[in-house]
Amino acid sequence: MTMPGVAARLLSAPWVVPIVSPPVREGALALDDAGAIVAVGRRRDLVATLGDLPEERGDGALVPGLVNAHTHLELAHLQGAVPGGAGLVAWVGKLLSIARPSSSEARAAAAAAAKAAVDLGTAAVGDVGNTVAAVGGIAAAGLQGVFFHELVGSREARTGDALADAARERDEHTRAHGWPAQLAYVPAPHAPYSVGAELFRRIFAAAARTGQATSVHVAEGQGELALLLDGTGAWVEILESMGVPRGSRTPGLRPVPYLASLGAFDGPRPPLLVHMVLAAEEDRALARRHDAPVVLCPRSNLHVAGRLPDVRAMVAEGLSLALGTDSLASAPDLSLWGEMKTLAAAFPDLPPATWLTAATAAGARALGREALGAFAAGKRPGVIDVALDDPGDPVGSLVQNPNPRLHWMARA
Repeated sequence: MTMPGVAARLLSAPWVVPIVSPPVREGALALDDAGAIVAVGRRRDLVATLGDLPEERGDGALVPGLVNAHTHLELAHLQGAVPGGAGLVAWVGKLLSIARPSSSEARAAAAAAAKAAVDLGTAAVGDVGNTVAAVGGIAAAGLQGVFFHELVGSREARTGDALADAARERDEHTRAHGWPAQLAYVPAPHAPYSVGAELFRRIFAAAARTGQATSVHVAEGQGELALLLDGTGAWVEILESMGVPRGSRTPGLRPVPYLASLGAFDGPRPPLLVHMVLAAEEDRALARRHDAPVVLCPRSNLHVAGRLPDVRAMVAEGLSLALGTDSLASAPDLSLWGEMKTLAAAFPDLPPATWLTAATAAGARALGREALGAFAAGKRPGVIDVALDDPGDPVGSLVQNPNPRLHWMARA
């Protein structure tokens, strides 16, 4: 992390919410010319210490830019087009039955979605793509983060080497358009039902060589559990129709232990475990042991199958929780505020700060973007001014409004 320079300006508001420390009433942030935080505290104290600086005043609460740890911007053209409610297998079937857009249409929809995410206060994304269609839009929107190039077994079968084919696609994009400096690139496996064991091992090893965490959908649906544990369920016939031998993806293990057996936790950073809707104690224990972040996508889970993970157990067991919106094929928008409100409503006994931390500091840590997600000296998370419905309870107010009025005071 780059250390801050000399304070050049002050941002103040009725509340400053640093995330890593309690909210500050009548607080302020001192920023240097590059936008890095020099100091955080009460406005009167910073003015007394730093002297007369140019000052911009916010109306509500100053909050770090949000971190959306799981998106699929390449699916933005499918907003509202894929009905849910019948479970993951049925939802995937409906998704695959929809005609693909042209490359230019996919890029345009992804770019519009990336801009919408910024307008909702998002500073960084962990974007998952089978193609690189969203990369240009992410760069144009000024988003930071990680691009997880998602690989499946059918790509391996079609090309003979999914990793090499993905690298070719990335290199072609880089030669034509450049690769955004603010966007790390990591290969990622899709899910236990769509990736074979050997390809899983190769992807985990390739991701480890980047030094970045990869990402994987895990314990998302009942069909996945049935396939892994005893070779039954809807995925069996689907995979057989694609030439995948019966039993070849049935290790007799639960999802997270299966990933562990394939090297998921052998690299320098544990993978992001996305969804974990049906994670049992055994799955959660391994995630906790390896300090693997769990990325919750509650509105997508409710849309697809009408249920949420056992979040109370995750919190009680000390798992690190980040938030994602998933794709616009399974969520109404890219609002992390909407995800926070959904969780706050479903688990009213849990502290509201749980969700705000998941949408900021925990997401930044999951993506390896430690300069984001919190107000502390040396960080450059971006600053949004968010209107409060209840000025007496800033954190509670922030997680209860799915569409707050906000504006950027400093970009990340």
